[in-house]
Amino acid sequence: MNQSSFEAWLEQISQLPGLFMTGTDTGVGKTWVGTQLLQHLRRLGLHITPRKPVESGWLAEQITETDSWKLAINASGLQPLTHICPNPLLAPLSPPRAAHYEGKTLSIQQLAKQCQPRHSQPSFLYVEGAGGFYSPLAHDGLNADLAQALKLPVLLVSEDRVGCINQILLTAAAIQARQLSLVAVILNPRYSTPPKGMDNQQDLQALLAVPIIRWPSA
Repeated sequence: MNQSSFEAWLEQISQLPGLFMTGTDTGVGKTWVGTQLLQHLRRLGLHITPRKPVESGWLAEQITETDSWKLAINASGLQPLTHICPNPLLAPLSPPRAAHYEGKTLSIQQLAKQCQPRHSQPSFLYVEGAGGFYSPLAHDGLNADLAQALKLPVLLVSEDRVGCINQILLTAAAIQARQLSLVAVILNPRYSTPPKGMDNQQDLQALLAVPIIRWPSA
């Protein structure tokens, strides 16, 4: 995708009510991609409501290293961190397990309600899940269940590496099975030296009828 195509894609994204950001796995770069995407959308004039409804592995003394903080400083205005992440959890485990150790119970209905904007201003709702699309998120559901409850289009991030095509296709099929719209697949080149000849973008574009974007696009 060249720069002009990327800008056209951003314009299309800006017309949506929001996005649910998910990944093929934990640690594929959802927040890194998401913060840059929020910057692009702000330049298009959008007011953005960011939500990371649950974040585990939360260390108050390192709050600027949390995903929620990074989303906050790249979104619109000064929004309380307690609104962006209403459920910070200490243990670096799956959210329902981390919540269990703190004597808390998370439900999909509760998380969906907490994701809603708390103001009347028109806003782009940006929700980042935890882990992969089928990773546990609450005691009664997965990231997929929250995305379905919110009825938001889905943006899928994967590390751009050998073997990612299988994970991407499986996740894309899961998104489709939930009757949700997949707006794009983002390939995150976390490592600078890919194997010679690898071109996941081209291979995936022949297999999926959605934009396949290698990030950064230009």
